[in-house]
Amino acid sequence: MSCSKRPLEDDFLKGEKRAKRGTESDDEFADLEDEVMFKSNELETTNSDMYLDSINRKILNFELPFECSSTLATTNVFVCLVCGKYLHGSSTSSPAYLHSVDSDHHIFISLESLKFILLPEQKVLSKERESELKDIQLLIDPKFDERMVEKFDKEPMQVETYLREQYTVGYIPILNKLSDLGLKVDNTAVSDNALFYALSHLSKFRDFFIKYNYSDTAPLSNQVSRLIRNIWSPYLFRGFTSSYAIENYLSTCKIPPRIRSDLKLFYMWITNTLIKENKSLKPIFTGKLTADSVDKKNLTTFLTLTLSMPQQSVFKDGTSSSIEQHDIETLITQRNFHIKKAPEILTIYIDRTNHMRIEGIDQELNMSIVKFDPDLLEVNNTFKYRLIGNITYENKVQILNKSQSKWMEFDGVSVKEVEKELLFINNCKLQFWELLI
Repeated sequence: MSCSKRPLEDDFLKGEKRAKRGTESDDEFADLEDEVMFKSNELETTNSDMYLDSINRKILNFELPFECSSTLATTNVFVCLVCGKYLHGSSTSSPAYLHSVDSDHHIFISLESLKFILLPEQKVLSKERESELKDIQLLIDPKFDERMVEKFDKEPMQVETYLREQYTVGYIPILNKLSDLGLKVDNTAVSDNALFYALSHLSKFRDFFIKYNYSDTAPLSNQVSRLIRNIWSPYLFRGFTSSYAIENYLSTCKIPPRIRSDLKLFYMWITNTLIKENKSLKPIFTGKLTADSVDKKNLTTFLTLTLSMPQQSVFKDGTSSSIEQHDIETLITQRNFHIKKAPEILTIYIDRTNHMRIEGIDQELNMSIVKFDPDLLEVNNTFKYRLIGNITYENKVQILNKSQSKWMEFDGVSVKEVEKELLFINNCKLQFWELLI
């Protein structure tokens, strides 16, 4: 497969000021001298290329929370393109201005307008000079036209990073290795990354957030959109992305530990919150069912179907039992679910925590194999689904690469191809099945 050049949109920058992105909280520094946010028409324009060669693309990282490293301000934030620091303001008393004087770093980009400003000169680069730095603007705010989005599931897109490393768009790892920045990543990020990765490959969900417009009333949606756009961006400077910004946001949400540490509950919290912020997402994840075939009136709305594993046999004819196998359709039938309104994505949680005791040792997980056909799951002899994503108890996630009809696995470090026929041998935990029309 040939490697295409990094695509650039001719009209991707309109010059209008965008709404702020990072943490959606009131800024206690709003009353400082820089309370009026930077606007390009307030400063003189320059066509100078004097500082362009000082830009260090190798160290630029726009996946962090959009906040000043000095004051923690979340509005009017600039990034130094020489050292990568996030700094507030452009006035003579602002951290960004003082940094330019103290460190002899002179070129910055506004995270709100995507305009380039020279400090301490307080001048804005002209359109001509700005066009030479379009790759940096697209790294911050990747652009996708309808044609590109339509091709995601039809044609694989191979591109190159700034360092000429090839990667397949949409199939890069999420890595949170930020120790060199002095940042701490919670252990839950490993499990979260598996969930985010699976969600980012649900076509309708992905397309919604790639086209999503920022909203002050939908903070979680803003963060999810930012991460998904990075995962599917053809403009990356390196072949991976990070979820640190959304993890930082989630740390401010005061989610109860019981929910935060449980994948099923956390998934339900995420989807419920996103549905509250965007009603159009409801048909994707929610369905309606009854507890039995007789009761047709008491419909229950559901986000997940929970399947409990049968009691695991310990001994068989006086000897230790081999690993048991259970068919997923049989497990569904045993729960006596009767779906009346099918969700576009059927989420199945396989509960293996039956606290079996084998030979005096507590076994928290039922290791029985759940067999399934990834190409077809028939529910109630009515609705047909195919598997799209599969998260294991080891926090690995297998997802279907539709454009190449093959399965890929993200193990927390890298993304590699896996055999479809071997998916069932994993300790499946959370599965995403796509409704077949």
